[in-house]
Amino acid sequence: MLASLVRQFWLLSAAFLAALLLQWLMLPMPARADDLAALHTAVENASARYEAAMAALEKGGRDQTAAEVRSFREAWQTVILQFGAHPNPPGAEGEDQAGLFMQMDTRIVSALIVIDIGSRDAARAALAPIAETLADLSKKTAPASE
Repeated sequence: MLASLVRQFWLLSAAFLAALLLQWLMLPMPARADDLAALHTAVENASARYEAAMAALEKGGRDQTAAEVRSFREAWQTVILQFGAHPNPPGAEGEDQAGLFMQMDTRIVSALIVIDIGSRDAARAALAPIAETLADLSKKTAPASE
């Protein structure tokens, strides 16, 4: 009888440890360095498209500005598709990265609507917060050597 109880205790202990190990393995792993570098590159590409859109807003017409903002949105959607479902980068575990990505896309769409209406100042105001978010995201994803 005692041997049976001891065997059950060890079996339950082993099952409990196996369940803990399985839970630990299922935790999302932090972003790898190559994923972080790829995210940084994608954010830098989107930032370049943003700068082109701002230049078009200042010097170009409404159609050129809308085309550049659409190009920026395509670059940003690439970021969303590639990294929207990934775990947050190290140091940003408490942030809602997917929410941030979608909020940025919403801001870009809002700017496109304002551009179509034709208000340059309102378009500038709609695009302004995006620069700060891009700079912050670029800083967070920059390789350690930068």
